[in-house]
Amino acid sequence: MKKNILNNRKLIYFLTMLLAVLMVTSCSANGNYVTNNVLEDKMVEDVNIDNVVETQPPYVVVIDVISKIDDLIEKIFNSPDDCWRKTAQNRKNTMINKLTSLRELILQELFEEAYNKMLHDIKPKLTALKTDEDEIPWGNGTFKQAWVVCEDFRDEFRVDCNTILELISTQPM
Repeated sequence: MKKNILNNRKLIYFLTMLLAVLMVTSCSANGNYVTNNVLEDKMVEDVNIDNVVETQPPYVVVIDVISKIDDLIEKIFNSPDDCWRKTAQNRKNTMINKLTSLRELILQELFEEAYNKMLHDIKPKLTALKTDEDEIPWGNGTFKQAWVVCEDFRDEFRVDCNTILELISTQPM
């Protein structure tokens, strides 16, 4: 059953990626650009580089973030119980539920809520750190009792959390 769920997630991820590639391919053909869901003809010379905001389209961020969240869920699921505070299985299940709700926020494009949930709720429990994606501390910088007790896993989870935070922060909030 668990293996079947992971295969379904991979299939959903593949189909989402395929849809995104098709959308980008069809919208960028012949020099056309999508602006506010309207296809417009614009030449590259017409674009003022000073007014360009470096944000990725939401569907690209959604695909990337969902993929990273799914990877993190899989890492948590497969992590050894002795790397978690007691009761390990309850904490792992709770963290997977938190990441699933983060996933829902991303799908709804509620990027500010998702960023805050990852920064204030999920990352400190996995890493023992109260820091943003650039490792700049907030609060006192440390979390009293992280759920993960193995340093190697904390480091892995820190990198994963920072990647997710960085991707979310590229979106308008």
